[in-house]
Amino acid sequence: MYISSLHSVQVIRGSLRKTHARLGSHDMHGKIMSGNADYLEKALAVGVINEDFDPMIPPATGEEYIQRVVLEASKCEDVLVASVDKSRFKEQTVNIDVSIKEPPLITPSIEWQQCQVADFSSVRQNLAKYRSMGIFKPSISLPARKDEAGWYLLCFGSETEPVESGASNGGVPPLLSILLSMNQPLVHEVLEYHVEWLEEKSSLSVQQGQWLYSLLACLELPLLPETCSLLRTLARECSRLRVSLKSVDHPSLAPLTLIICLVANYFRQMDLADTVLLQ
Repeated sequence: MYISSLHSVQVIRGSLRKTHARLGSHDMHGKIMSGNADYLEKALAVGVINEDFDPMIPPATGEEYIQRVVLEASKCEDVLVASVDKSRFKEQTVNIDVSIKEPPLITPSIEWQQCQVADFSSVRQNLAKYRSMGIFKPSISLPARKDEAGWYLLCFGSETEPVESGASNGGVPPLLSILLSMNQPLVHEVLEYHVEWLEEKSSLSVQQGQWLYSLLACLELPLLPETCSLLRTLARECSRLRVSLKSVDHPSLAPLTLIICLVANYFRQMDLADTVLLQ
């Protein structure tokens, strides 16, 4: 079978360098080729290529096939440079991970953060215990995984989330039956929806705080890279919203700080943690 390709040529040329005999590669007239080919070493014996040799005719013997390979190799440049049309490439935009630099209204103590992490760990253990008992079916019909509008309506009770953090439009809370019926891809998808919705808001509603905490409790360890990136985005958005608060009595202050604490201390994104100033 006749096989002639640049890959075959490169393989043969590579093998020619590994033997101890000198290559006497000949051109159409039987003359030794000049240039870098003089320093190559032959792996297979190649006879004189006759003047009437037609490379277009399929080879009848192994020697004729090697002769065709030698001819093709002689036509290849020692160094090939690809011509790249740079006009076809789009300019890339790089997003740099920059944390919020402004200090929060209050800085949680180390004891408070440790207590929240311990409580969160206990919640996760209870969820794991219930999940091990079997498959749970939710009491209501859940939207499809890619139905973002359906999940928005389920979580907030309307197509428009209330602006005031204390308001409620009757959304469905994160019931245990719902959480236990969600697999990891669905948990990640719904969590990603909430992060996107949070980016569009000026405060954290009660419903969204409940859902965020519950979805974080359902995440399995170790985290996938895309999940880790999502959690970092969540913590940064919580920092952004917390900086915009004007009063220490704002109802969103504690839940925003709690989410930042869990992402940083439980999921080990320590560079996003609140820094406690030592007196």
